[in-house]
Amino acid sequence: MLPNINEIAKETLITLKDRKLRPTPENYTEIFEELSKKYGLISSNKAKLEKYKALLLPNYQQELNSKSIRTLEELISFLISALNRQNGKQFSEFFDFLATLSKSLQVSKDKKIRDLAKITSIRISKTMDSESIYLLSKKWKEFEKNYNENDLEGGLRRYGIAKYDDFDTVVKKLLNKLEERSLEVFAELLASCLNPSLVEDLKIHGFAQNLLQKPFLLSESGFKNELLEFVNRRVMVDNMYVQKNLNFFNDNLKKIYELFMLLNKSNEQNMDFINTLKPDKQGEIKLSFELLKQKFMQLNERINSLNAQIEFTQNLEERESWSVLKELERLDENYNKYKVNYSLALFSIKNYRFIMERYGVGSLNEIFVRFKKILKDNCSEFDELWMIDEKSYLIISPGRNKEKVAQLVRENLKTIENFRFIYKQDIITPKIITAYLDKQSKPHANILEELMNQISNLDERNNAKDQ
Repeated sequence: MLPNINEIAKETLITLKDRKLRPTPENYTEIFEELSKKYGLISSNKAKLEKYKALLLPNYQQELNSKSIRTLEELISFLISALNRQNGKQFSEFFDFLATLSKSLQVSKDKKIRDLAKITSIRISKTMDSESIYLLSKKWKEFEKNYNENDLEGGLRRYGIAKYDDFDTVVKKLLNKLEERSLEVFAELLASCLNPSLVEDLKIHGFAQNLLQKPFLLSESGFKNELLEFVNRRVMVDNMYVQKNLNFFNDNLKKIYELFMLLNKSNEQNMDFINTLKPDKQGEIKLSFELLKQKFMQLNERINSLNAQIEFTQNLEERESWSVLKELERLDENYNKYKVNYSLALFSIKNYRFIMERYGVGSLNEIFVRFKKILKDNCSEFDELWMIDEKSYLIISPGRNKEKVAQLVRENLKTIENFRFIYKQDIITPKIITAYLDKQSKPHANILEELMNQISNLDERNNAKDQ
């Protein structure tokens, strides 16, 4: 059981007597502190000394540990001595430095540091006591101890940002990553929108894949015009697919109609034949078996031809393989066998890029719709209109020679020149270049290639003049 204060006081007096010391306050205090420490007790005097000692700066605490300070008077003497040793000018400069440091920290990008620095600036002064200094110091120590950026640093490392990068560098890197991420999202959206809805296109697919792999292309100066080119190509590819199918069905429905008319004519002839028959007195009609067989064979042949044509029209593979080149092969075959002439007329909008970039893809498409309608309206019943590329249309005209197709070209150009394409308050003038040729003029040549070369040469000459 630990002794109480009274017992320690009695033992202190006995110890003083045993050591033959005078019972002065200093001797009494020293022996009392010694005995209290022996019994594991802390006196009020010792507690006060420890409290005030803890309020001192670490360098003063270290100095105190090397001295024997037993009373408050000794502590005060030590502090007076320390203050007397201080240089007043140096203290003032150090205080100004602390004030400047605190003020600078108030513009920190970290809100916690900024708030604590603001509190420090308010409380710091040359006259603040030790306790105030201690409490303020304690706040900064707690802040340092609890400051944890592990989660933030881990997140930043995923974006290649080092732990010790300065704040400006971190922000710039994050902004770059944000921009890259934004470009990736937009690149994904654009790539998904570029694919034609009806048929695949290798050029568009290649452009979209390149965009997905290099999203930074979105920020390059020439990307807008390149994108417009492929958007227009996307529309063109779908339009060409629709046109190909329409031409296929149009051509085959004409054949079905012709076969149906032949079948109908055979039926009418058979009905007329039946009406000419007259029964004999017994009410019987005598027919030649060969004649009857011939009529049924003819009817069966025409029904089979009609069925075959219908099956051909319904065949997906035949429809997919149908193209302008296949149609021209058929016309070339007819020319080589029967000398049936045909003509081609190629119309191309030279300044389509300018229209697309200046007025937009929508305006260009509207012009092409009207352009196509003008060409279609001037076609005869047997003419075919094909879209060749994003800026050109081809008229295939069976039976026409070069002079007749030249007249067709002049009529189309006159109609186009008289038409006004208006965008807001601007009049858009499409510049049309044309080339035409008939098979008879160059029987051994691919006249479509000839026309396309002519258009290309005209385009280059016009560009040279513009420059």
